[in-house]
Amino acid sequence: MNVKNLISAVVVVTLTFAVGAVQAQTTLPETVPVGGSPNKADTTGFGAVAYAYKIGKYEVTNAEFAAFLNAANKTNTHKLYDARMAGEYGGITRSGDSGSYTYAVKDGWGKKPINYVTWETAIRYTNWLTNGQGKGDTETGSYTIKDGKLTVPDHAKLAAGKETKWVLPTEDEWYKAAYYDPNKTGGAGYWKYPAKSDDAPEANINTNAPSDVGSHTKAVSPYGTFDQGGNMWEYNESRKGGKVGLRGGSFYINDNESYLRSAIRYDVLSAKWPNYGFRVAALGGAAK
Repeated sequence: MNVKNLISAVVVVTLTFAVGAVQAQTTLPETVPVGGSPNKADTTGFGAVAYAYKIGKYEVTNAEFAAFLNAANKTNTHKLYDARMAGEYGGITRSGDSGSYTYAVKDGWGKKPINYVTWETAIRYTNWLTNGQGKGDTETGSYTIKDGKLTVPDHAKLAAGKETKWVLPTEDEWYKAAYYDPNKTGGAGYWKYPAKSDDAPEANINTNAPSDVGSHTKAVSPYGTFDQGGNMWEYNESRKGGKVGLRGGSFYINDNESYLRSAIRYDVLSAKWPNYGFRVAALGGAAK
């Protein structure tokens, strides 16, 4: 190979590496910081968090989840993909055979939130983020899934660490990001709705159609999150008696504005529904 060709080859390799790096970065959900100043719980008993963390600005989208599936779900061993994701309310299709499955986002659905996921699928997604994406493991990371048992991390300990760890937000982390306002008129405190308001904000409640994340630009929390009221009911890390935590209300039929209120929460069976989704949180490292 002559010098000219060698230089061209190096340029191509460099550009390929750079593009690959950019593609890897785009799969990381965008986050907003939530300050670490200790705050008291709301009258509901939720919201007290004494450490800094970051939380997803938006719910995890079909585009972000499709990147995860293409990297870590060639066989669908853990049933991370559900065929209904290609249906009326879903945004991802699958092709190929087990061992070489590939996934594609339906036209116009990339920015809509992922659905038809279980709580365990959300946990596996955060492990994959923690492990650097790509071929990152889904069974170990912030959480350990082994022999049918799951070990949940100490979030305060992770928040003090030097490395960034991705997690499903605790109910307190989710609640603080949605309702707490350190700059509220009259002194720091909580709003009833996740949009700096004691009145129901603009949302796609009972529209029977998921929206692109962040579509309701005026319905933003004090920390800058969107859709913590509406779009998808969101899993949080809470687990009680075989059930898991859910908050926020959704686009689905029969939902109403009251579901957006801070007083409303549910413990539900982990299940795949068209109006169940999630957002992530990041602890430690650059997340401080």
